[in-house]
Amino acid sequence: MEEKQNKIFYAISNFGIFLLFSFPATYMFHFLTGDISEGGLNFTLNEDAIRFLLISVGLIIGIFAGPLFGYLSDKTRTKWGKRRIWMAISSPLTGIFFILLTFPYSTNYDNAIIYLMLIYIIYSVCINALNTPYLGLMADITLPENRVKMSGTYGLFGGIGTALGLILPPIIILLVKSWLIVSLIYAIILIISNFITILMIKEPKSQFEPAEEKIPFIEIIKNKKFIIFEICQFLWNMAFNLVLAALGPIAAVILGLPTEEEFGPFAGLLLGIIGIFFVVYLVKGDKWGKKRTMVFALIYMGIVFPFGSLFYFTKSFGYMLIQGLIFIVLIAVGLAAIFVFPMSIVMDLIKKKQEASYMGVNSIFMNLSGATGTMIMFFIISFFGMENAFYIICPILGSSLLVSGLIFKFVLKTEKDEIKSVK
Repeated sequence: MEEKQNKIFYAISNFGIFLLFSFPATYMFHFLTGDISEGGLNFTLNEDAIRFLLISVGLIIGIFAGPLFGYLSDKTRTKWGKRRIWMAISSPLTGIFFILLTFPYSTNYDNAIIYLMLIYIIYSVCINALNTPYLGLMADITLPENRVKMSGTYGLFGGIGTALGLILPPIIILLVKSWLIVSLIYAIILIISNFITILMIKEPKSQFEPAEEKIPFIEIIKNKKFIIFEICQFLWNMAFNLVLAALGPIAAVILGLPTEEEFGPFAGLLLGIIGIFFVVYLVKGDKWGKKRTMVFALIYMGIVFPFGSLFYFTKSFGYMLIQGLIFIVLIAVGLAAIFVFPMSIVMDLIKKKQEASYMGVNSIFMNLSGATGTMIMFFIISFFGMENAFYIICPILGSSLLVSGLIFKFVLKTEKDEIKSVK
């Protein structure tokens, strides 16, 4: 019973973190393009391209901030441990600067961009100071035999946070017409969920002992299995971030769902379908094998994603919404695996007492891939317009996922692969 409580009390922080993560990729589009009467900035559809630049800058910040806070967390020794102290300090700061993102500073495009860029940079530093020690805490409290379940519970609460992020904004805007209230509620949820983890999770006693000598950064890079995993993750995370950040404009331009009230049910349906397969993977993941299932999901998506470009040739026939829903169902089969397996796989590859340092290096690849994906989208919109962006990115997504799956299958050797080769 205590083990189950630990999973829930740990993972609940991810609920608040993913709630915030969901906003730039989804409803920030509606905040930037929404009416001034609803607290929006009234940007044009193509001016929304600045959102991809903001997200990219934030992810680039994470390339440096993630390893820094991972190292600092590993070095920290206090009577509260070395992870929770960072979470206690950084979660309120993250909430404050997230609120300031929708503060009605100015509706002038140039002034708004300068303000948003400055606040988003500070917010990105704060959320890395929160998230990297939090990920290190997962490895601290999880035994090898429980990693799929812990990773799955972590992903489940992240999915619930994302789901709330798809449902909540249209309701709040309908009631109070204020994006500032949306961000305020998000921040309160983040802080409460993090302090539940801080108060309910006990760090191992070793966390309070004097810091041991840490292996240098170069030694982490020499871990070949870890680096091969990160290369694969770079490719699938680039695709995942690209499609997630483009979801709002795609719904508006391709499927004819331009408002937050229309986008919410569409995104909720996507998440619900992902949730069904999420449960299947969570229940069957150990039996099927983490690596085998992840390889299937990546290669499958690598084949299916390029079919989205066919919409360009069929849009004259109509039924774009129906085509889009069918496409979303097909993609959801593979996307669900990304929520379940990666964390459990990477925890098998990192060394004890180096958890946050490894997670910091992991954040380099995660943030760099996310920045690469969103910058690709920024340039595609800038040169081709949002109307054509979806058709162009589908082959890019497919190629990235397919290559990732093939590397994962034939290059990354797990313990089971090595046992088979010995036999």
